[in-house]
Amino acid sequence: MLNFVLYCCTFRKDLLRTVKLAESIHKHNKNKIPFYISVPADDVELFKKYLKEFDVIIFDEKDIFVANPKLDIQKLYSIRGGLRQQVIKSEFWRLEISKNYLVLDSDCIFIRDFDERDFIFKDDVPYSIIHEGRDLLQATERFGPKKIRQHFLADREPIKAALGRTGVTYDFGYAPFLWSAKVWESLDEKYLTPNDMNFLDAVLLCGSEFTWYGESLINFCAVPIYPREQLFKHYHYEHQLWADQVLGYKESLLAHDYLGVVYQSNWESWGDFGPSNKSVSSRVWRTVKRALKKMHFKLLLIAGFF
Repeated sequence: MLNFVLYCCTFRKDLLRTVKLAESIHKHNKNKIPFYISVPADDVELFKKYLKEFDVIIFDEKDIFVANPKLDIQKLYSIRGGLRQQVIKSEFWRLEISKNYLVLDSDCIFIRDFDERDFIFKDDVPYSIIHEGRDLLQATERFGPKKIRQHFLADREPIKAALGRTGVTYDFGYAPFLWSAKVWESLDEKYLTPNDMNFLDAVLLCGSEFTWYGESLINFCAVPIYPREQLFKHYHYEHQLWADQVLGYKESLLAHDYLGVVYQSNWESWGDFGPSNKSVSSRVWRTVKRALKKMHFKLLLIAGFF
């Protein structure tokens, strides 16, 4: 078993983003850490075609489900894709490929060189991403969308309660996630199995896979905790990017403190693979609205300086 690998769970719509991610890994992965990608069965050959120039292992996501007979695969494919991907990412450890893994979303991009020391404290003990989510909470408190603080707590408090912890509400994200197989195994052995549950049940109870990981880390102590803040600069909303552009934050500057950047695909829709299901007029109008909104936001931001 390897000590550490990179892993991405993705699908056809995010193909072009995955290619950009692979390009950034090829450029900055100085120690040649293995990179694994799981996709739906119908997408395997497509991804192999587009990623043939890169050193990457592409496989069918169902290989992961086979490793856990407790999962109801039919039920898994009846839920929405975002939740299903949470289960896939969180069950990757069962393949016994690696003791630890970095879960990269397809909209992640590395912006500086990295090696295993950026992720592993010592031997097979990874760093743990633990913070309080203040960057997101402050940005949305100022510029929206509203109720993010309520959503933040709703995604975390039920898991705290389920595992019996009180106190500060921590954030254990966002992508990329740095995970130990030992932590996932401890959740399975000490909470899921005794309660006749699998991880799909856990996600349906509360859909925040990285919170299940973090709370298990704290509660079951499978590995020592050596905390780190987020590894990548994460632009959850485009207004966070616009604000940084006004202030002059470029990737070259971010690279002093971050390994990479996440341009959230929820708003960066022009990076989608394949034809759009929207009309030409609808796409043009969306582009115009975005440009006007961006200009208005930046003017308001600059005006606030004076």
